[in-house]
Amino acid sequence: MPDITDLTRRGNRPALVLGGGGALGVIQATYIEAAFELGFRPEIVVGTSVGSLNGAWIALHPDRPEELLKIWLGLDRLSLVKFHPARMAARLFHPLSVTTNDVVPRLVEEHMGGHSIEDARLELAVVATNLTRGEKHVFRSGPLSSAILASTAIPGVFEPVVLGGDQFVDGCVTASVDMTTAMEMGATEILAIDLTPPANLARPKTAAGVLKQSFSILSTATTRAVEACLTSQMPVRVIRPDLSKNSPWRLDDSAGSVARNLRLAREGLRGAFDSDGHVARDGTCWIDAPHAETGEERAAHLPRQYFGHGGRKAS
Repeated sequence: MPDITDLTRRGNRPALVLGGGGALGVIQATYIEAAFELGFRPEIVVGTSVGSLNGAWIALHPDRPEELLKIWLGLDRLSLVKFHPARMAARLFHPLSVTTNDVVPRLVEEHMGGHSIEDARLELAVVATNLTRGEKHVFRSGPLSSAILASTAIPGVFEPVVLGGDQFVDGCVTASVDMTTAMEMGATEILAIDLTPPANLARPKTAAGVLKQSFSILSTATTRAVEACLTSQMPVRVIRPDLSKNSPWRLDDSAGSVARNLRLAREGLRGAFDSDGHVARDGTCWIDAPHAETGEERAAHLPRQYFGHGGRKAS
């Protein structure tokens, strides 16, 4: 498999672009693992929201991609937002958010504490939204923790992060899958993992339903427009996993769920790369919804490097 030094010498600049999706980041991690197994070696990493968490780990540890999935497995059915009715009721009149972001700071401190973006071994960009200026902001230097906290600050749910006097919120507001930044950083090929849930085409019955469906359509349309533009200039693969059985708010890292998604990732990425691990020029890689698995089928796909006997997590 080609290493990063060799790719740079030949002028190739593969980019890994990771979109936002909350707890769906565990699914994204399975596709990253599968891509590395197939020989893909990015030189540029661009991450938005939960993609900034996954991307930062990969950029810091490009020779240890398998450990990213182990981190997710250790979270054990974590809720991204803890819905405590009394606590949330007390914050209803809080001017900026309905709950606190307890999860991301802990993850960053435990696994990337003290690092700056400049410490990354791959070229790293963390995408956030500058709420004060009304524009996308790409962090290319400075403390990694503050950049990731800004990128993951879900508007209205988590309080904006204040940096240099400006307020920052989730990068998904301006670029959920920021392939444009990868191109500006000199990418010559792009593998993107898009965690935007498909829009529910049923007629919405509430104002919240109208807003949810509208934002989903907007995000998808924007990503597809950029994708259509870039595919005429370089090899681009946008992976859209089947997310129908998963929630962006609650993590399911059970043995069966993670093993199933890792198997789907390996299957879905077949044909996405050439024999040297470069992105193939075949357009978007579409992934069909899987058939229902039996318990025996799930057990047969449990990856030994992640799970012990009987589907229990290895220590």
